[in-house]
Amino acid sequence: MGWVMNEVFRLYPSAPNVQRQARGDIKVGDRTIPNGTNMWIDVVAMHHDPALWGEDVNQFKPQRFKDDILFGGCNHKMGFLPFGFGGRMCVGRNLSMMEYKIFLTLILSRFSFKLSPTYTHSPAIMLSLRPTQGLPVLFQPL
Repeated sequence: MGWVMNEVFRLYPSAPNVQRQARGDIKVGDRTIPNGTNMWIDVVAMHHDPALWGEDVNQFKPQRFKDDILFGGCNHKMGFLPFGFGGRMCVGRNLSMMEYKIFLTLILSRFSFKLSPTYTHSPAIMLSLRPTQGLPVLFQPL
């Protein structure tokens, strides 16, 4: 279940970007980012970068996380940021992961489900990443 949840968060991170401010001059290669510069890190782009995740980057493959639940086989230790990073990482990370597991366990133990034929895949960034047309699901009791 952890592999599946991490792969969902990789493909559709709830926080599509994170912001940071340089607290000193930062040297990156031959460039310097000046102190005080506001930076936006595009998490969606990072999670869909073939250089970090391989050519199958757009495929749903939970087994990416089989050998490394924290980084999922990413080619960089900071390439998987579903909850941000550092001192401003989402404080609800562990709680939300536990809630997802409990919710899915309760649903999967009582129902089968599938997407409604009316579902239209249209994720959009509005502070968080969400489906613009909702997520109609059909549940069938087991």
